[in-house]
Amino acid sequence: MLGRFRVLFISLIITVAHLTIVGFTATTSEATSPVYLKSEKEISVRANQVWLSDIFHNIPFESDTVIATTPALGKKFIFRYRDLKTIILHNKLQWRPNSKRVSRSVVRKSKELSLKVLRNLIENKLSSHILNYEVEVDFSTPQRRILVPYGSQQVITIDDLSYDDRSNFFRASIKIDPEISEPMTLLLSGRVHPLVAMPVLKKHISSGNIIKHEDISWKKIRSKHTSYDSISSAEQLRGQVARRPLIAGRIIRASDVRPQKLVNKGDFVVVQLRNDAMSLSTRGISIESGSRNEIIKIRNPRSKKIIEAKIIAPNLTIIQTPTQSALN
Repeated sequence: MLGRFRVLFISLIITVAHLTIVGFTATTSEATSPVYLKSEKEISVRANQVWLSDIFHNIPFESDTVIATTPALGKKFIFRYRDLKTIILHNKLQWRPNSKRVSRSVVRKSKELSLKVLRNLIENKLSSHILNYEVEVDFSTPQRRILVPYGSQQVITIDDLSYDDRSNFFRASIKIDPEISEPMTLLLSGRVHPLVAMPVLKKHISSGNIIKHEDISWKKIRSKHTSYDSISSAEQLRGQVARRPLIAGRIIRASDVRPQKLVNKGDFVVVQLRNDAMSLSTRGISIESGSRNEIIKIRNPRSKKIIEAKIIAPNLTIIQTPTQSALN
């Protein structure tokens, strides 16, 4: 009985020892399994820190650690072979590179902030708080790229805004808070352009066509692009005839249009005489062509007398200075 107990005890010790050895071997094998460089030559990271697992595959969870601070937006940090080897040795990992010329660069993943967002912010501030009219601004450095962390929601505010009315120049201090990183301050400057609303065409108009009410829309245009003969009201444009092809959306000048001819030379026209007491009419032959509100000469076909009348509609005129003898 005692001998049998001794045999069972020895067997149990051997089994426990075997399990211990197997467990130790598995743990050792797992800890010493080699790691591999990621295939990307340039690695993008979103966080403020670079982790070992950002550069290498097969990093055990307990061995993953921060190895560097993320470079500034738009910049990159290069890990060369010597740097990579030092990191591996420091963290007691195995790495078998195929060459000593390997390297990996790290960049902070970012996106470009549209200058249009900043332009609208500054224009609204200038128009509503400093000036009493609408403006457009041009930045001094229009090609400037403004980067913010990828995946962040930006809170953009104007800390300071100044305007010089002599030079039409502005300076602005803009604060951008990406929420997931430190706030950024931008210093922007540029020129301010006042805007005026001008009537323009909705579509192209061919030469000789009449401009109708439905052809006209309004557009805000920089005042420096207007001149003394620019048409500034829809009334000046409505009913006019295009002297040349007119482009939609462009400023129209007085020389681009002409009044519509309501009476042509040689036409029979109605001549009216109106006053508070009576209204008379007759017909005559126009000696000259004319547009609305123009004074033209008309021949009475019976008396051959020449009278002057004002055009008020197509082939319809009214005597400007009525006399009884003019109708005889």
